[in-house]
Amino acid sequence: MNQRKSATAVAPRTRVSATRVRARGAGGRNGGTSSTVVPTASSTLAPLSVHNHPLVRRHYRVATSAIEAFVDLVEHCIRVLIPGALIHARPRMGKTHAIDYVALHLAGQRPDILVLRMSCEHHRSDFEGPFFSTLLGAAGVREPQGRTIAEKRFALIRRLSEQLQMRSGHIIVLLCDEAQRMSRHALEWLRDVHDQLAHHGLRLITFLVGQPQLMEHKARYQLAGDEQIVARFMIEQLHFRGITNAAEAATCLASYDLSRYPEGTGDTFTAFFYPLAYGAGLRLEESAGALWNGFVHAHSAAQLHGMTEIPMDYFTRAVETILVNGVQWDAMSLELGPAHWERAVRESGYVAAQQTVPLQV
Repeated sequence: MNQRKSATAVAPRTRVSATRVRARGAGGRNGGTSSTVVPTASSTLAPLSVHNHPLVRRHYRVATSAIEAFVDLVEHCIRVLIPGALIHARPRMGKTHAIDYVALHLAGQRPDILVLRMSCEHHRSDFEGPFFSTLLGAAGVREPQGRTIAEKRFALIRRLSEQLQMRSGHIIVLLCDEAQRMSRHALEWLRDVHDQLAHHGLRLITFLVGQPQLMEHKARYQLAGDEQIVARFMIEQLHFRGITNAAEAATCLASYDLSRYPEGTGDTFTAFFYPLAYGAGLRLEESAGALWNGFVHAHSAAQLHGMTEIPMDYFTRAVETILVNGVQWDAMSLELGPAHWERAVRESGYVAAQQTVPLQV
């Protein structure tokens, strides 16, 4: 796979994407890239106040090294038309955040590609009707589409063909969140859709994103001889991780220092919340060591199991805690020290979420 060079703290590649995340089934028209801020309708808000800033509303996306690896995998599969890949990670590592980022990236870089997002639901029993209704919803179809399975299949293929004609494209990327919930039957039905689209000269590339059980499912299909499922949806695989060192933390923090909202005209995220300190030279990137050590110390003090691996949700909450306090702390002489970041780590909820609750006997 053609991997891009990893970002470093000195020359960060990632940027904050100050873009409202669109609802599922938006058809991939929610633009964005890993190197620029993408304007949306919300960029015209004037005057911009603390309350409607995307950071306060949590309507932004920032890449990590793991997300960049995910983007690389998607681009590789598209380039050589690999029909499917598997991305697995522990809960709360930022998989949904990563799916948002990938969808934004593709819409910005490849507007000819139709991007669908499907959240896989748990059902006690497998029925084709609800499955195709979910796929139709992911394709943006809201009105009822026939009562029979055949009618729903036809409506789905027609909808996808029409959307691709509008883009002058032939590739559909399907991002399946919580894919460990998908049954063998659902994958077989999805394989039928893949074959029907191929008959019309259209390519469906599926990314199964979920928890580590996905790897167990792959092994089980291989042992059972269901190679048609593995060869269709699980060719490539990626272990998606959280933030694992100070250098990765620096890359993410630099994003807040460099990206502007609204794009091209507004302040950087850091400058918006700390205008005086930013003007005097404050940069969040320089606090990477203090923030990472704050998580490491909290992890150790709480005697949490395993190596320190910070899920994106808690990392961004810690950064947001620091930034929203700019109203109180901003000053030309401000220096963000370990005490500031230790407080931010506590308020992120990281330790509380990781601690194991003892069972009551």
